[in-house]
Amino acid sequence: MVDAIFNGLVVGTSSYALSQLQPSESPFLFTACAMGLCHGLLSLYGNIMEGSSNSENAATYPGPSDSMVRRLQSLTESCVEIASVPLINMDFYLRSQQSSPLAMGHGLFVIPLMVDLSWQLFSGNQNGNGTETLKELNTLGNIVSLVFLSVNEGNLAYGIMAVSALMAQYGPMIMENSLRGSGANTALIGYSLFFALIPAALSDGGQQTA
Repeated sequence: MVDAIFNGLVVGTSSYALSQLQPSESPFLFTACAMGLCHGLLSLYGNIMEGSSNSENAATYPGPSDSMVRRLQSLTESCVEIASVPLINMDFYLRSQQSSPLAMGHGLFVIPLMVDLSWQLFSGNQNGNGTETLKELNTLGNIVSLVFLSVNEGNLAYGIMAVSALMAQYGPMIMENSLRGSGANTALIGYSLFFALIPAALSDGGQQTA
């Protein structure tokens, strides 16, 4: 039940951000929010199905449909984890008068994304150490890039988004050591704040570049 609440937050904030965006004007932002919405909906569906199975004393082993949902959940989780910050950076950098030439450099996130998805599809969902390192370098590099843009543009919302992305990435490890079982929900809180701040970031960015 608690997991469903936090997944509902991701669904709500990503839906709100999508409602404030135009795909033709903000294609990368729109894609990032759409990935967040898909992951939130799949996770919420999984929570509901898990709750109903437990209440009906269903069999311990998941059926084919449950297995498919979990596989899709894992894929969308990887997309959100690896691609959301780079995609948002690409859109924010394109809007910047000073840093726009750096925008497409963030498209290198495609490399760790493809490696991670390939591992999940062809290696039994077991990521290698090299894959994890590549994912972490990609995420950390893009968070640092977002902090740089926040300072360069004087946009506080960018900075808070960077902190929320850092919380989503590394908060689970910290919280899991303090309170077992809270790691996944910590990541969901970080992503919820991340998506919720997009409209404010765009508004501040518009004022800065006017």
